[in-house]
Amino acid sequence: MPETRTAHLRNQRQKAIHEAIDALYAARNSGDSQEFASYFSSDARMVIVGNPAMSPGSGMRMGREGIARHIDMLHEINEYRGYTIDNVVIDGDQVAVRWTAEVRFLDSGRTGSFEVLDHLRIKDGMIVEMTHFYDTGGMGIMRGRIKIA
Repeated sequence: MPETRTAHLRNQRQKAIHEAIDALYAARNSGDSQEFASYFSSDARMVIVGNPAMSPGSGMRMGREGIARHIDMLHEINEYRGYTIDNVVIDGDQVAVRWTAEVRFLDSGRTGSFEVLDHLRIKDGMIVEMTHFYDTGGMGIMRGRIKIA
């Protein structure tokens, strides 16, 4: 049975989102902050969930410039050794990306693998909101901010 026009358009849109996700995370991993920020609307919000005492990078970043500065800061304190995109779920204008990052922390010299979940909201082909969830406790331990008993 031939694909309906609606199904075809939906498949094209999902393919385009997957291609953009691949490019977005490649830019993030390589430290190309301007390329990364170019996927966001000019007034986008990026929220990194976490306790600022354990994770100084947590908080909200506003607009492309603030988002790009955040990526620059992350690459000043970390060496990103690789990543994998584990799963992408698309539902209308909502996208969930589960991915894993291999990170070496320059302050402690320790290396770890961290699972991450990003929730994105897309409007007119641009990210207008990203909420970033990661293991803040694990990173706190790796950075030496949390002592294990």
